[in-house]
Amino acid sequence: MKVRPKEWFYILSLALLLGFSISGFVASLQDMQVQPVVLLGVVTSFYIFTLSLITTEFNNRWLIGFLPAPLRTPFSMLLAFLSGFCGALLGYVSNEVLHITSIHLPMEKVYSLSFFIGVMTSSLGYLLYKLLWLRRREEESRRLLLEEHLRNLEGQIAPHFMFNTLNAVAELIRQDRERAERAVLSLAKLLRKSLHLEPYITLGEELELLEDYWGLMSLRFKGSIELELDIEEGLLNLRVPKFSLQVLVENALKHGLELKEGRVRVRARKEGSRKVIYVEDNGVGFKELKEGMGLTNLRNRLTLCGGKLTYVSEGGITRFSMVFNGE
Repeated sequence: MKVRPKEWFYILSLALLLGFSISGFVASLQDMQVQPVVLLGVVTSFYIFTLSLITTEFNNRWLIGFLPAPLRTPFSMLLAFLSGFCGALLGYVSNEVLHITSIHLPMEKVYSLSFFIGVMTSSLGYLLYKLLWLRRREEESRRLLLEEHLRNLEGQIAPHFMFNTLNAVAELIRQDRERAERAVLSLAKLLRKSLHLEPYITLGEELELLEDYWGLMSLRFKGSIELELDIEEGLLNLRVPKFSLQVLVENALKHGLELKEGRVRVRARKEGSRKVIYVEDNGVGFKELKEGMGLTNLRNRLTLCGGKLTYVSEGGITRFSMVFNGE
């Protein structure tokens, strides 16, 4: 199991704290000067931590994949034991060389103490492994629950999108059968692309879906409506909820521009630690917006993935923003 850098920091803090506490306790029992003994304990703990880091990463990256499953845990505990044993020996050697304390022991006793520290390190390592394993299991459960929730929300938006699109095709059938036929073919192309995608897709994939959607909706325009794309380099791999752009563009076309004339502009920018996608139109705007199912659904999906939806209408421009925090 891969240990994350943040978790290694916690393990280092725990190791130094244990070394500090145990050495201070020993110094008080032996009526020795506390500071040098505590320093020796901290140095020894750092050696043990460093060896544990090296052996664990080496084991996870190159060794464990070749071992049968029943042997992986015992082998990992053996490496933890060796890290504690060798770290304790290095601590004692450092004391002898640097004269940190006045402690001088026969080598037999040094080996015995190192063996005891190795057993303690192995036991603590196994305990930490179980704690991290439980944490990973909880994270996986949360991830599966989140994906299920997203699929449920996606199951709501897909029929909503289909209902609006089929209504548009029905209108075209009465007005222009040839354009209606092209609309049906565009819809089939769009559905083919969308059926096999996950609840989260990249912005690049979402823009491809938007292109197909725009080709379909443009058959309904009563005037000239332009679509402008301004995507900052490096954001095409940003993960977004599926159909998020379609919801906002559809809202701009129907309620902002009323399918007549104007411009819809899609921009994506990195602003500090945030990544923001804007969908703007120069339509009629609004004073107060009552969110329909599409916008409410999108807001919920963004919340689940740590994003948020904001909007403003002023100066002849209506702007919806999808904000994603973090790198």
